[in-house]
Amino acid sequence: MKKVKHSKFKNTGVLFELLVRQITLEVLNNDSTEKAKNIVKEFFSAKTELNKELRLYDLLLKEKYNSESRAEKFIDVINEAHSKIDHNKLHKEKYNLIKRITESFNMDEFLSSPISNYKVLASIYKIFESKRYDNYDVKDIFNSKITLIENITSKPSSKIVSQKDELLETYKKQDKDLRLLTYKVLIETFNKKYSNLNNSQKGLLKEYINNLTNTTGFKSYVEGEIPKIVKELKSTQSKISDKVTKIKLMETISLLSKTKIGKSVSDNQVSSLMMSYELIKELKSKVNG
Repeated sequence: MKKVKHSKFKNTGVLFELLVRQITLEVLNNDSTEKAKNIVKEFFSAKTELNKELRLYDLLLKEKYNSESRAEKFIDVINEAHSKIDHNKLHKEKYNLIKRITESFNMDEFLSSPISNYKVLASIYKIFESKRYDNYDVKDIFNSKITLIENITSKPSSKIVSQKDELLETYKKQDKDLRLLTYKVLIETFNKKYSNLNNSQKGLLKEYINNLTNTTGFKSYVEGEIPKIVKELKSTQSKISDKVTKIKLMETISLLSKTKIGKSVSDNQVSSLMMSYELIKELKSKVNG
């Protein structure tokens, strides 16, 4: 019997999550090349087989049932849906995706990001791949299925549930799985750079992901936000007594007022707005403190 070997490089779920983390790095580093974002837009658009497979991965990651029998039936249904994907087309798309990733990034750095749900993603891959084998290791695939059943029937701890904010819950209900995953990773990464994201910062990131393929929509959102930020900074200005802080504040207001958005919003401009929101938070804490 042949054991189905897991390949990080062929696992659609793993590749997508690594690309999402790369998008986050592009934003944080003001990387105007937007390589990862362009790869996601090209290879995971709604019409691709990669997108279809990714949605099946995401369903197995996120759906919850309260019994093992229901979970097992759900896995079987997803596995059947996977059989209906055009696998010749999927193989070609995945080959081109891997080729593009290899050409675009340092692979040691790209693959170095830790993935918290790696075991579950690997189990999904093995179950999908087992259909291609006539004589696979039954015990190995059985163990992979048990991993998925445990994931589907597990309940998040009360502590984790209490930490989920209203915005994320609303976002989940929109049933936009790719965007949710991207949004979650962006929130995690930005929270490491900034103390804790407020609603304005989270709203900006949500719009950024929600309009990944709609640059006009995101441009309109940002153009609407800039005057609000300027107004808020101006209202805080009169309450600041420190001269150095006042000068910096005036410079920020001047730069924002002169901001010109081209055909689309650059990642540098997204980062600038994030820092402007952060500045407002800091100024308010000084005034209130």
